[in-house]
Amino acid sequence: MSHVTPNFDLAWRGRALERAAGGVLDVVVVGGGITGAGVAREAVLRGLRTLIVDKGDFACGTSSRSSKLIHGGLRYLAQGDIGLVRESARERAVLRRLAPHLARPVAMLAPTASLAGRLKMQAGLWSFEKLAGDQAGEHYQVLDRAETLRVEPGLKSGRVSGCVIFQEFHTDDARLVLETVQAAARLGALAANYAEVTGLESDEAGLRVSLRDGLGEGGLVVRTRALVNAAGPWFDRVRGLGATDSPAMVQLTRGIHLVVPLEKLPARHSVVLKSPDGRSTFVVPRGRLVYIGTTDTLYEGAPEEPGVSAADAAYLLASVAGTFEVSPRADDIIGCWSGVRPLLRQEGKSPSEISRRDEILVGPGPVVAIAGGKLTTYRRMSERVCAEVLRLIRREPDAAVNSAEVPLAGGSSEQQEAARAAIKPLADPSLDARLWSSYGLAAAAMVEAIHTDGSLAQPVAGLAELTRAEVEHYVRREMATSLDDVLRRRSRLAMYDTRAAIDAAPGVASVLAAEFGWDDARRRRESETASALWTGELATVRAA
Repeated sequence: MSHVTPNFDLAWRGRALERAAGGVLDVVVVGGGITGAGVAREAVLRGLRTLIVDKGDFACGTSSRSSKLIHGGLRYLAQGDIGLVRESARERAVLRRLAPHLARPVAMLAPTASLAGRLKMQAGLWSFEKLAGDQAGEHYQVLDRAETLRVEPGLKSGRVSGCVIFQEFHTDDARLVLETVQAAARLGALAANYAEVTGLESDEAGLRVSLRDGLGEGGLVVRTRALVNAAGPWFDRVRGLGATDSPAMVQLTRGIHLVVPLEKLPARHSVVLKSPDGRSTFVVPRGRLVYIGTTDTLYEGAPEEPGVSAADAAYLLASVAGTFEVSPRADDIIGCWSGVRPLLRQEGKSPSEISRRDEILVGPGPVVAIAGGKLTTYRRMSERVCAEVLRLIRREPDAAVNSAEVPLAGGSSEQQEAARAAIKPLADPSLDARLWSSYGLAAAAMVEAIHTDGSLAQPVAGLAELTRAEVEHYVRREMATSLDDVLRRRSRLAMYDTRAAIDAAPGVASVLAAEFGWDDARRRRESETASALWTGELATVRAA
């Protein structure tokens, strides 16, 4: 496969599917979330002819609906899972090298109610730092009561004995997935969103994989030597395609997040909260907004749109009210999102007690399946999956490539700095900074386009954080196909400010209609479908 930079638009997608159907692949990766994206990148780095597909958009499931934190798994120390903590802690540093704009340091403040609690937390962080290795700038701090209230004055003073402050990283989870898939495509992998696997059959080469093209409204068959099931919440569904007797292995749990204006919850730091039931939740400031998450409750419904519940929203609001003097009410909520975690079933354990460690299964047939796992450790999980694929197809990697040293599509710090220095900054410094911090190297093309046509810098439909240049980029360079792709994943506006996204939906749909040639009926349908979903979820959490 040629190592060229693809446009990564719908035309490229169509050609990718044609090429996939025209020969025998080494591996088909099913699932375009963070795990599948990582596997595709690892596979092509090893010289494997690779196709990654997802029944929906890239990152449309769990991988766009997380707490947006790359964290070291400190709480897993209490469960005794030292290996997972060590791996998580060290992979944070790797992600800082691979995609610095998608792994931004954030100070986490954990209040403690007693000296004993503070000493326990301090001991945990000491152990954590030893497991993480020498990472400059990540040493924890221990503050007494007065110091804690000085740095975070909104805390309820009567419940604070002190705190510890430690470092984690904030990410845009959906963009992390997308840049990983793009990195794989630039190395020669084929990729298609909205391409659902509908059947698996044995073949002399290995497998015949039937695909339904959700955009072309047709079907095709791809031959492959091996298949990786990285379908996350749809793990059991995909596994069932190739096995007549396949008991359910995955237990879904639902997590929701709420968004409120900063003035309704004036937190200066990301704060770890202790909920009434003893679980940890988070408050994370993001510019003029703050989001609160997450719940962890059993979920038995369809994973596509797990929805929200008033009870979960009330749980999160109660957690905040127990920690902050000024806390938001339900009618202060302006955004929300929910997703499901695909955890391996462990009978008798509550959702929060189920291990986040991944498990890899081989067979029946030339199939490698992975369930469980964490966003932070996706690269290491992907390495292990690819090792099993190579064993299965009796293949040695073409070269010893260390994926920890190969940047994602947005580039390393050095690459970004060089690209930024080579281009004249925009007249609007805040827009210039936002584009580079959001898109890495991809910002260069948007900045150049705005220099050529200043109207591309204008907000779309009144959305301050969405320009015409970005919408065109999503369509022409990121394989966006719908209003939902644009407002929930390529940008995160429908999650962070759901009300604003609802109001802007008709205007954004009009821009997409011009790009795709939609008629008025399609344009209205896009706007009405997305708005109805978002309106319903927002109404539910505001009723808490």
